[in-house]
Amino acid sequence: METFDDVRVGRTALEDFITALLAKGGAAEDGARATARAVVDASARGFDTHGVRLVPHYAATLAAGRINPKPVLRFTRQAAAAGHLDADNGFGHLPSYRAIDEAIAMADEAGIAAVAVARSSHHGATGCYTMAAAAKGYAAIGMTHADAIVVPHDGVKPFHGTNPISFAMPVEGEEPMLLDMATSSIPLNRVFLRRATGQPLPPEVAVDEAGAVTTDPHKATALLPLGGTTYGYKGAGLAAVVDVLCSAFTGMLHGAALPQFAGPDLSQPAELGHFFIVLRPDVFRPLAEINGRMAAFLADLRGQPAKPGTRVMAPGDPERELQEDRRRHGIPVDLVTWDALRDLAERHGCAIPEPAGR
Repeated sequence: METFDDVRVGRTALEDFITALLAKGGAAEDGARATARAVVDASARGFDTHGVRLVPHYAATLAAGRINPKPVLRFTRQAAAAGHLDADNGFGHLPSYRAIDEAIAMADEAGIAAVAVARSSHHGATGCYTMAAAAKGYAAIGMTHADAIVVPHDGVKPFHGTNPISFAMPVEGEEPMLLDMATSSIPLNRVFLRRATGQPLPPEVAVDEAGAVTTDPHKATALLPLGGTTYGYKGAGLAAVVDVLCSAFTGMLHGAALPQFAGPDLSQPAELGHFFIVLRPDVFRPLAEINGRMAAFLADLRGQPAKPGTRVMAPGDPERELQEDRRRHGIPVDLVTWDALRDLAERHGCAIPEPAGR
């Protein structure tokens, strides 16, 4: 996990603050609230790269015209277990939560359902939406494609997006198991975060303009696929699968043809696609049996021998520990992002929340 100098703010206060900032910037209340919910949830679980630090960028895209401030979402049920959701170029968070709700409704009847989301925008951490399904007792898979920032295996020019994929599974008596990962070596936002916090990048995750591996976040112009220079064909293959489901199945362009996330033109709609699959566990096996098998699996996994000073963890365990710390002590916001949020608040006349514990 990242370490950085920060200001800590309570979860409810931070969510209300971000909702107010986006609403004062012109966004409809439901879109502003869903966006705040997602970014604060991501930061609360330790996904700082896809959390609160994105809010100044979202505010900039709203002001520049990329984001439709008052979108009208249109859901069409295409078949018994398949649907299409037009996000009308608003923030990507509200349609992603809506897609999960629509998929759940169909999965209640069919046992499994998929929803393709079209004409959307960046939706932050994909795990926010699979976790929303898991919190209601459903397993879920989610993914989104993105603009080109990852070189293909053995390539030197960006072609793939970071193209994250997430899986969440309910677990009786504890938080759901959660996988939320980019198919690139690291998320693009980790480069931005390390530029802001002055930390170098890990080796074998990014390249400079000439295609040479670099650890300098200011020189990094593209990412390597998951697996680095030697085994990057694995991450590149996963990125291709995500791109196909999020472009061909939604009607959107593939990632390399999309507008750049970071601009410089923030007026052009992002036109992103997302893809969600929801499964109702008790259709496949009795729920008591599934719960028992999940408990046995996790206990066995966590009990495996580990290297000295470490322990074997299940997907989502490190974030779960951070979540408890942040629940008690507040959610950290890096100082560069905090200053940007304060500037937005002063511009829009929003009250700035008091830091936690001060």
